[in-house]
Amino acid sequence: MVAVLHRDYQIKALRAFIQKDAALVPPNMIIEGHTCTGKTHVLTQFFQIHPDIITSWVRPIELVSWKPVLQAVARSVQNSLRATYPGVQSEEFDPLDVEEAYLLVKFLTNLFEEYSSLSEDRTLFVIFDGLDSLEDLDAMLLLKFLKLYELLPETSRIKLKFIYVVQNSAFVSRYASYGIPSIVFPIYNIDEVTDIIIANRAPELWESSCLHDQLQSQNIVNCTTEQLYSLVVNFLQLIIQSFGSYTGNNISSLNDFIDFKWEDYVKAITPQNVFEPVQLYRCTSKLFTNTDDTLSTEDENIHNNTNDAGQQDSNSATQTYELSNIAKYLLISAYICSYMEPKYDPSVFSKKTHLRSGRSAYGRRKKKETNPRYIQPSLFVIERLLAIFQSIYPVETNSESGSLASLKEDHLMRSNVEVFQNISELYDLKLLGTTMTKNIDYLSFKLKWKVNVPWETINEIASSVNFELGQYFSSIHE
Repeated sequence: MVAVLHRDYQIKALRAFIQKDAALVPPNMIIEGHTCTGKTHVLTQFFQIHPDIITSWVRPIELVSWKPVLQAVARSVQNSLRATYPGVQSEEFDPLDVEEAYLLVKFLTNLFEEYSSLSEDRTLFVIFDGLDSLEDLDAMLLLKFLKLYELLPETSRIKLKFIYVVQNSAFVSRYASYGIPSIVFPIYNIDEVTDIIIANRAPELWESSCLHDQLQSQNIVNCTTEQLYSLVVNFLQLIIQSFGSYTGNNISSLNDFIDFKWEDYVKAITPQNVFEPVQLYRCTSKLFTNTDDTLSTEDENIHNNTNDAGQQDSNSATQTYELSNIAKYLLISAYICSYMEPKYDPSVFSKKTHLRSGRSAYGRRKKKETNPRYIQPSLFVIERLLAIFQSIYPVETNSESGSLASLKEDHLMRSNVEVFQNISELYDLKLLGTTMTKNIDYLSFKLKWKVNVPWETINEIASSVNFELGQYFSSIHE
């Protein structure tokens, strides 16, 4: 009996579709759900209690294009059969020969022929764990697998079935007309996440060495089992309540927070607060009010928060970032593009002198009632980003302003390889986002961009280069 919290319906659906009799099992099935919704875990637990069903797992995220996927299917199916039937003397075929879909059919036909002496039919499930994560994914790849069973011999003792585990619902909707049986794994709500994390992490934290070492060092010996369990559960609930909205109830991310903050939480335990959850929370409130995310290393933060006497200044709020000046100005430009309407660009960025004398005036117009910084970031094209970046990036000149020599110097930052390299790095750091996730052409005019940085972070970045970003929004809202 499969025991997975809050997945009773999905387990019943799997039992209905997956049977020992291959004639009752559909040739294709889709498991759909967002990340961290228990798809892989439920499938793994289900097949563990059904050893009579042969499984072969393929993970497309580890592959690059459709050809390695075909070869991975051939290799994994052959390995699974050889492991299940070690006594069968079968010829070993080379999976690298599978370079097209028809060659996969030929490979499987020859392979299944080696097992024609079996006394009964056996079902073999090929599980694509994350098919939509394949980099080179086209609409025809899934169709080739959907019809593969029709090309294999009906007399074969090995009955091949496919399960496709996907995250993107839009990917599934393309094949709605094919009537593929689907099982949906919905996102966990906050109560379900709490139940799952407590059930899986509480025993581990309860028995952790750091907790028992702290209790021993503080000479706390009168804790009962219920009190220790309550201490652990209280910590887990605080993590979920504090960072659940930040992670989107992603259990994997919440587990990272638990691992990262548990030891610091334990260090604050004393005989006075071990039985007082409110008092213990007050001592550790900093752990639950920030994520400790930073764009610089820990050593640099310590160095930058150290005063001249060599002592660390705990009241210093200085934050530095491991970004080049070009990257910082590109990020500032992207923030302006996402939160300022394009109609303001000519009046704000048309004058070259605004870099030194401040932004140009907006003129008389009706102000917005809502600060644009409080709404979702808008999309923009790369041309607008580069235009604003060129306007605000300070170019150092060696000649005196107004002299004849200054006329020969370029006062604008030109788009070059270094600029585009910084754009690529900002995208890799998830500070910039695009409307496309695969095969991105950074210079395509069709590609839309948006900034992924909140106001507090971009304001600190702007302050690090002495750029007054707030003044660009101060005159366009009430």
